[in-house]
Amino acid sequence: MIRFENVKKKFGDTIILNNISFNIEPGEFVVLIGPSGCGKTTTLKSINRLITPEEGKIFVNGQDISKVNPVKLRRKIGYVIQQIGLFPNMTIEQNIGLVPKRLKYAKSEIKKITKDLMEMVDMSYDEYAHKYPTELSGGQQQRIGVLRALAASPPIVLMDEPFGALDPMTRATLQEEIVKLQKKLKKTIVFVTHDMNEALDLADKIIFMEHGEIVQMASPDEMLANPANDLIRDFMRKSSATSDPLNLTAADFMRTNAISVYKKRSIRECTDLMARQHIDSLLIKNEDDTYAGIINIKDIKKHGKSSGTIGEITPYQNITSDITENAKDSFDKLYNSGDNYVVVLNDDKTIAGIISKTSMATAMADTLWGDMQ
Repeated sequence: MIRFENVKKKFGDTIILNNISFNIEPGEFVVLIGPSGCGKTTTLKSINRLITPEEGKIFVNGQDISKVNPVKLRRKIGYVIQQIGLFPNMTIEQNIGLVPKRLKYAKSEIKKITKDLMEMVDMSYDEYAHKYPTELSGGQQQRIGVLRALAASPPIVLMDEPFGALDPMTRATLQEEIVKLQKKLKKTIVFVTHDMNEALDLADKIIFMEHGEIVQMASPDEMLANPANDLIRDFMRKSSATSDPLNLTAADFMRTNAISVYKKRSIRECTDLMARQHIDSLLIKNEDDTYAGIINIKDIKKHGKSSGTIGEITPYQNITSDITENAKDSFDKLYNSGDNYVVVLNDDKTIAGIISKTSMATAMADTLWGDMQ
């Protein structure tokens, strides 16, 4: 799919890429990582000819890209950056459909693509498609940036630290979403980061760079087990550093990708969402984003109507924890209740995440109580 052969790049007298060679297979999620100035972004931008090396060759689908018109090349390669770059004078639908429109897709096809992609990241087409970027949160804008890169169904997507400017919770959610999208759409993704945790969570293969050279190229498991040098070892050490078990909080164990909806969402939309996500309950939010409770499929059936909004059904008050609450206390709450999970709340009563029995039991048992017999 992508092949570098002895690629060299200099800026002035400074060597940025020093004779690098590697292959990326179709459908692989490859992460480029290393310290600032190591050459990872230059490597990424060489793939779509935003940067041209002085020596060596780069092939995409067996074709030498130096012989391909750069505009045509870029239309077949998605590109996502940290600054997002959404056009503020265009609606969300217009932003997502930008490349398909230039490729002369029919309006009906662009609308279907936009709707399908937005549903994949749980953004209602009816609610968001006609809004403008300034009306969305940072995380929502970045989702749209990713969807725009996927809209023309390019086989390759380049991502240059796309989540670096986001808060940790939003970042974790988007990391999970991009993995799901990649598995569903089977794209080849080349992703730049300086965060080893992100690399370990996302990558099929990690390429670690230093001083313009590839120090190690390996799977996350292999790199964890056999780091090639002290620099990689230091990156690994920082990623695996954990808090004192006595000071672990609910935030250290919660999942941030719990599905939540506002009370104004229709019952029909909610049941469809539950079916698509293979879940039997939804977290309900008030219009000010504060937590309102939980609705499950039994509540909807008992309500007996498919019309109206989900807010017409009285939500169940599930057990909750504060985000700073001691993790053991949250775990005790969970096991002493009949609920399937604890809803973790921020100080302003908005939803931070959930702690489930399956996601928490093993990690907390080993960390807080030792090996359970």
